[in-house]
Amino acid sequence: MSRVEMFYDELKSFYSETARIRTRTVSTREFKEKAIATYENWKTEIQPLLKTLRIENVTLTTLDCLFENIYNEANKRVGDTAYTKAKLSQINNVFLERVVVKLKENKPLEPTANLMESAAFLGLDTNWSVAVCALQLQEVAVTLVAEKTGINLDKTSVEKILDRQIQPKDFSFNHQYEAFTKEMKRLFDVDMPILVPQLRRMRVNVLHEGYNPEPEEKDSLVSFTSGLLKKLNSTSSAEKL
Repeated sequence: MSRVEMFYDELKSFYSETARIRTRTVSTREFKEKAIATYENWKTEIQPLLKTLRIENVTLTTLDCLFENIYNEANKRVGDTAYTKAKLSQINNVFLERVVVKLKENKPLEPTANLMESAAFLGLDTNWSVAVCALQLQEVAVTLVAEKTGINLDKTSVEKILDRQIQPKDFSFNHQYEAFTKEMKRLFDVDMPILVPQLRRMRVNVLHEGYNPEPEEKDSLVSFTSGLLKKLNSTSSAEKL
């Protein structure tokens, strides 16, 4: 059973417990602890996990609002049981119809999806995983084409091409790409896409600091990478290379 299904079972159990309360108000310690624990579980584990599984944002927003209602009710001195029952029932229905059923309808998860599920507690979302793929593609593609064209991108060669010294701790793909770009122009008169400062910074933020890029930032990375791959493909297959 997946963690999502386990959480859904916990929601059903919580609703059943609350539904058995016959008085109109409830302020028991057990209820409050259960409600707060459920809310915190949603915020710290389940919501980040669902983002990695590409559940629609409107569904996540709806559920987040409902869980907020339950959390706020639990923190009142006296909670309205009828209201709480209604909200829990609504949460169960939405979670079943828009999450559980949707995930079951999808094809079996790829190993990478299971990997992201395991890392959900880190708060990394699909924008991060797509950005990482794009960034690694840039590096692998440039490295392979550089080997094919005889362009050496080790530190000594890069310093010679750029005509400046680079501290070992600062040496990065950004320097290699700059050198690669100069050599492609010098040797083959090929203009490579410009790696603007924003995209240079994004590499460090995403790969080394776990930054979740905004959708537009992720789209910029993907767009640049697609353009780079097209350029490399067209030039590396040309006779002059």
